[in-house]
Amino acid sequence: MPDIAYVNGTFGDLADAVISIEDRGFQFADGVYEVIVAHERRPFLLDDHLARLEQSADGIDLPLGGIVGDLPSIINEGIRRCGYTDITIYVQITRGVASREHAYPSDMTPSIVLTFKRKPVSDSSLRKNGVELTTTTDIRWSLCSIKSIALLANVMIKNDARKRGFYDAIVLSEENDVLETSCANLFAVCDGVLRTPPADGRILHGMTRGFILDVARKERIPHEERAISLDALIAAEEAFITSTSIDILPVKCVDGHKIGTGVPGSTTRRLLSHFPASVLAEEQTPCANPQSP
Repeated sequence: MPDIAYVNGTFGDLADAVISIEDRGFQFADGVYEVIVAHERRPFLLDDHLARLEQSADGIDLPLGGIVGDLPSIINEGIRRCGYTDITIYVQITRGVASREHAYPSDMTPSIVLTFKRKPVSDSSLRKNGVELTTTTDIRWSLCSIKSIALLANVMIKNDARKRGFYDAIVLSEENDVLETSCANLFAVCDGVLRTPPADGRILHGMTRGFILDVARKERIPHEERAISLDALIAAEEAFITSTSIDILPVKCVDGHKIGTGVPGSTTRRLLSHFPASVLAEEQTPCANPQSP
């Protein structure tokens, strides 16, 4: 079954998809994106993803017109065509094609690209045993709440962590508070309270992050959006990271410091139980690590 691409109104095999080299997404990373997962062919948190896509586009002054309204039907058609059961859907909208100048025309037509691939299955040992993280200084741009396609700093952070034997790196603020990893939000249980950094401009307002907070409210799990110092994280009873691609991954240590008992805690396991059945089934299905969003 081939992976599917949609480019400016046309579906086809991903291997055959092309776009102009003068697209501003290629020349300037002038665009925004979303990663959506369909569990059992049903898009998860689709309305939330599309709302964030609009917010990101507004953040870079990229007019979308009726594009977002068309996306649900495009996504449903892509799901039908690709034939996979669990699907990673990548949505990218750029400002479009123009001569390479920093200033852009006011009447540009955005480029719309979607890809539909089989969702990678998480390595079950990562959820069973947890992942090891390191820390790093913040080299990202200051508008992290905008889901920009300009991800070079995030790429550098992730790959430097991998070279040093860690799953990922936690970005630290100037105040030595933990923010997020290169591509995931962070939670910790501190003195029995589930905590996550506040949704300001320094972190991505993750869809899975929001889902976790909604579950915590419904389940009456004590929780708060509050800054977490590095010392507080290291002293936490448990910690985990979240994103659309990884759902939840427990953290067993940070910079060599064991978190809690060093194994996934009860709050992490309780929250994981609220994800779709196909996510829970991964617990028994070892496979390659998921790709980053």
